[in-house]
Amino acid sequence: MRTILHVGTHKTGTTSIQQFGNRRAQQLREVGLWYPGYDLIGLKRHPGHHDFSHAVAGTLSTLSFEQANEFIAAIAQGAGDASHVLLSAEPIYRHLIPAKTKNSAEYWAARDAYIARLAEVTAPLQPEILIVLRRQDDFSRSLYQENVKARHMKQDFRSFLKTRLPNFQYLEQINLFKKYFKIVDVAIFEDLAENGELIRDFFRHIGIEIGKIDKIAEFNESLPIELVEFKRQLNMTGLSKQQLASISRVLLDIGQRTDEFPRRPDLDWIPASEMTAFMDRFAEANAQIFAMMKNPPRRDTLFPPGRARTEVFGELSMERFKAINALVLQRVLAGSAA
Repeated sequence: MRTILHVGTHKTGTTSIQQFGNRRAQQLREVGLWYPGYDLIGLKRHPGHHDFSHAVAGTLSTLSFEQANEFIAAIAQGAGDASHVLLSAEPIYRHLIPAKTKNSAEYWAARDAYIARLAEVTAPLQPEILIVLRRQDDFSRSLYQENVKARHMKQDFRSFLKTRLPNFQYLEQINLFKKYFKIVDVAIFEDLAENGELIRDFFRHIGIEIGKIDKIAEFNESLPIELVEFKRQLNMTGLSKQQLASISRVLLDIGQRTDEFPRRPDLDWIPASEMTAFMDRFAEANAQIFAMMKNPPRRDTLFPPGRARTEVFGELSMERFKAINALVLQRVLAGSAA
């Protein structure tokens, strides 16, 4: 039995993969892959294994640390004739023990402590790590948006890049996993998504052909850049987390109105020269990752070329803020009336 522990990163199609694994679990089992759920130990099944990753960290979770160990033991005993077992939880890529750190040295020590505990808990399965990487510039944009949208971040983009630098230091993250796990496999998000078949190509990467298994819609909950900035400004108000979460759902809805909120692939938070310099700081490390890959991409670099973004988003004008605010209020009030 081959166990794959899919650890992210965030914003690399993890939600789509987990939803497919959960919804098509029986059909996947028929082709040799087991995507186990917490129903193994009498708890509610979830698409991803996030609660397991939280329990290992000792953070708030519907699973206790003891139940996390029980879950692993149940998988080890119940795999049967499955050739593959897949666990998927991108929070593994961010968890720390302890959760709060003050500087870089403390951060890496806390990452080491978490990954060491993860290895100890999952030891009965002898898993291999699968980490899906994305160009650091695109990853930073997407991760920033997610933090503003879902975690109510108040930082601007430049500050985010400085404080979240370890998220983009892929080589250091990989080396920590290699310290505790025998096999650490790397896949590239841009390659998996290249043909519009992310789910198919993800499972193919781990040796499973999903064939005629019914597809599901892939999840892409992105916002236009001005709606991200609108939400960031609201995050600095006195609104509660529950209220901000409700507004995020409304923004996802109105963001689909491409006539009013057109996608601007040429628009970025910072000038192209700054983003190029940001990517350049990882060039040597990315080259080392490329060199260590068993089946590297058929090109000379870890990632394909990025898309040029020549325009910089300046600020959200007061008039535009009012217009977006009016749309949000209309949706909120309509929902209340219903």
